[in-house]
Amino acid sequence: MSQNIEKEFKNLLNKEEYEALLSAFNLDETDPVKQTNIYFDTLDYKLKGLNSGLRIRMYEDKSEITLKTPIQENEKLETNDDLPLEEAKALVDSHRMKTSGNVADKLKELGIAIEDLVIIGQLSTIRYDFPGDKGTYFLDKSFYQDQMDYELEFEADSLEEGALAFQSFLKLHDIKVRKAKQKIERMLAYPNSTTHQ
Repeated sequence: MSQNIEKEFKNLLNKEEYEALLSAFNLDETDPVKQTNIYFDTLDYKLKGLNSGLRIRMYEDKSEITLKTPIQENEKLETNDDLPLEEAKALVDSHRMKTSGNVADKLKELGIAIEDLVIIGQLSTIRYDFPGDKGTYFLDKSFYQDQMDYELEFEADSLEEGALAFQSFLKLHDIKVRKAKQKIERMLAYPNSTTHQ
């Protein structure tokens, strides 16, 4: 089964902090990755109730389904299925989730009926990544409804070392600590999030 454990730290940024990092790491001279997340849940938000999130993520040339389920703070189990882009578009256009594969099996384990899943919203991200001490940094600018935000994510191999490295990085770059909710939570906090464009 395609699964991995994600050890991740997040911090919201303001525009000035975002632009300072772009410049400090010469990211504005590289091509970002553009991705669009289409989020699914049941009408009564069963996945949200399990602190879990389900998405189809579409890139320019490929796509994937990911289900994130919690292990502990800053640590989630990711269950994935690669998906041809055309199949992903067809699923999204018909407001359906794939009924077979690793994610479908995990959803059944959680007691979630796949036919009950609906699209609850969409968020698009322009993402840069760069290596750091003890892990990889991701610099994101995200768009959802009429909102835009900036975020720094850090994926580490070790929770303990990752936490220290992330705190040191924020301090070094004079970035104010702002707890960031998951993208799906931020997207759901705004009206009209149930309409898929």
